[in-house]
Amino acid sequence: MGNINPQYNDRVQYILKNKDLGEIVTVEPIGWTDDDKEYARHDTYDGIFPKFSNSLKFVGKAADFIQLIDDIYDIQAEIELVRNERHPQTDVWTLTYSGYLDMSTWSKENKQVSVKFNSGGLEQEIKARESESVEIDRTTTMNDSVIPELKTISVELEGRRIFLQSKFQTKASANSVHLVSTSSDGNVRGCTIAVPMELINKSHVETQSPISDTLVVDNSWARTGSAQAGNLFFALSDKDRELKIKVKLQFKVNITVFDDVDFFKFFVRIGTYSSTDLNFKENRFLFERGSYEELNDKTFSVNFDSTIDLLTNESLQLVFDQNVDFHDSPSQRLEIDVSNVLCYVDLDEDSFEDKSITKAILAHELAERLVTIATNKQGVFYSDYFGRTDLGYPVDGEGAYIGFTHGFWVRQFDKLPLPQEETSLQNKITNLFKPITTSFKDFTTSTTAVLNLGMGIENIGNVERVRIEKRSYFWNRNVTVRLPNQVKSVKRYKAVDKYYSSIENGYEKGGDYEEAFGLDEFNVKSNFSTIISKLKNVYTQISKYRADSYGMEFARRKPKSLGDTEDTTYDEDIWFLDLKKGSAEIYQQRKWQDDFENAPTGIFSPETATNLRFSPVNSLLRHGWWISASLIKYATNKLKFGSSTSNRLLKTKLIGGHEYAENGDIMNSELETARFIPQYIEFEHLCDFDIMQQVNGSTMILGKKVLNLYGLVEFINEDRDIEKGFLMNLKPNGKGQWKVLKVNR
Repeated sequence: MGNINPQYNDRVQYILKNKDLGEIVTVEPIGWTDDDKEYARHDTYDGIFPKFSNSLKFVGKAADFIQLIDDIYDIQAEIELVRNERHPQTDVWTLTYSGYLDMSTWSKENKQVSVKFNSGGLEQEIKARESESVEIDRTTTMNDSVIPELKTISVELEGRRIFLQSKFQTKASANSVHLVSTSSDGNVRGCTIAVPMELINKSHVETQSPISDTLVVDNSWARTGSAQAGNLFFALSDKDRELKIKVKLQFKVNITVFDDVDFFKFFVRIGTYSSTDLNFKENRFLFERGSYEELNDKTFSVNFDSTIDLLTNESLQLVFDQNVDFHDSPSQRLEIDVSNVLCYVDLDEDSFEDKSITKAILAHELAERLVTIATNKQGVFYSDYFGRTDLGYPVDGEGAYIGFTHGFWVRQFDKLPLPQEETSLQNKITNLFKPITTSFKDFTTSTTAVLNLGMGIENIGNVERVRIEKRSYFWNRNVTVRLPNQVKSVKRYKAVDKYYSSIENGYEKGGDYEEAFGLDEFNVKSNFSTIISKLKNVYTQISKYRADSYGMEFARRKPKSLGDTEDTTYDEDIWFLDLKKGSAEIYQQRKWQDDFENAPTGIFSPETATNLRFSPVNSLLRHGWWISASLIKYATNKLKFGSSTSNRLLKTKLIGGHEYAENGDIMNSELETARFIPQYIEFEHLCDFDIMQQVNGSTMILGKKVLNLYGLVEFINEDRDIEKGFLMNLKPNGKGQWKVLKVNR
């Protein structure tokens, strides 16, 4: 009982609680006054969490109570420890600390039960499970508690116009072809062979490299014979489309055999063919000669730049032809070598698909579900930012209509029908569907990167809850704690962790597509450099979730109806959706008209672009007040654009804001004003009852209750001046050791 002070027993009260076995009042645990209690701001989440470093020792009835609960529940036992102190003026019992015993640290020696004390159960449960990926449509928590069915919404995807560009180019190692026609009866003979070229960029699924040396007989002067698949460069269009085709072709002709030829022609043409039988439809002749002298040992250039209307199930070929009418004599042979072929073909298309509907989940529901699954507790998530009036919040938050979907939903897959093996009574049922699978950490990492949010755990009415808000909520510029006396032992030093030499932000995935060039997609990864060069510290904000409209559109264009057994690289990826309310319970994606002063430039089809507010630059600007802290003295300098993995030319101008290009520099002075100066201040000030009531209390600010831990600490500094700072760390025992981050006035 060595550290128990009997004179406090009528002023201080300790209570052990268990939801099943009730509560007991006990004496002060051994080690309480020696414990290095601490309030520390989380490095990642911005919230402030109490910490307790030493084990507490319990004796007598308290030890028996803890042991009984441990015998029943083992390491999963929940035992709350509450410390009440009588108010100095009112003499009313007042809560000063509460938390939970960490039964993983239990030990017993000499009839003393030793166990560590944590600030709260939610923190430990979140910490233990935050990185675990879970299927969000599960209907039980990790301990099999039943939770409601997943609540989803329907979102109309109007579709993104995509610039498709497939490219062909001749390889130096395969740049010649040979045409040969023979006869024994003096009739007309002809043949066709594809212009040699390789597919080097495949934006259209119908494109293919022609097979070399596929020589096709066609004796018609009009070149109206059927095609063969090996000569096609565009095979069986899946829909009606307008293809802009640009051909640059250079070649040399050598007539190597010219026996008993009455008349001949040499052609270059683009042929169009219909149906799977590849029946002739029409020709576009690019080149035609019928004179030996005009052709032999000559080099020619051919250009074509036009639009071809191609119908469903139609195909295209680019070919060399020869056709010849022979004498009725013994030789009857024409051979033409086409060499030094250099061909470039571009197929460009403004591609668009009809709108579709996808399932999605709004941010509040996703965050709440992840918290519930991880902690086995319902109703312990709160967010004004993601909140909505239909959930009981007073107003819709800024992020109320941010949603999430994944590739399977976009492709119209769902959990029904359930897959089944073939039996004598039914056919095999295949369903590739997998539900959204993610972790709480991926959610917070992604929303922090894009939206600049923070997370804390707060105790309201002695009930813990996880709270996600704008990061600024946890860095409130109102004074919430006032220290009455001049502080002692002041130490000041640079907050070097708040100086950044470069910035990397955007998205882990996006811009790299099998279907098309990703160079038009803007929601990718970017980096900037600051003027800070005396140290290396990268401010990294990379989202695990995607926001690229191109990637979502490519997934959308491969619906279940066109291939229910075909998987794609997008299926399990999760996308942000920037939404607004539509009609008839259908949500719509926000377009530039909703948030920007004018149409964005530097991208293809700005009228169909979505997630513009989530572009790397617009996301970076939301982090402006944090980044600008280390740049206060360098207002006339800039954040210098370094590189981007895709479209750098997009320019946007939010309503009331400046215009910014994704590849443009940003004036430091245009960043949001910094809330702090990168200087830490450490000092000593006694933490008595009144001060700890301030520290553990809350304040109504603009109609919202804010924990005092997140406001400013006002103190009298070493020069007897009033100074303020954000609480970073507090050890209240003994002399009271404080660490604050200096506020920027």
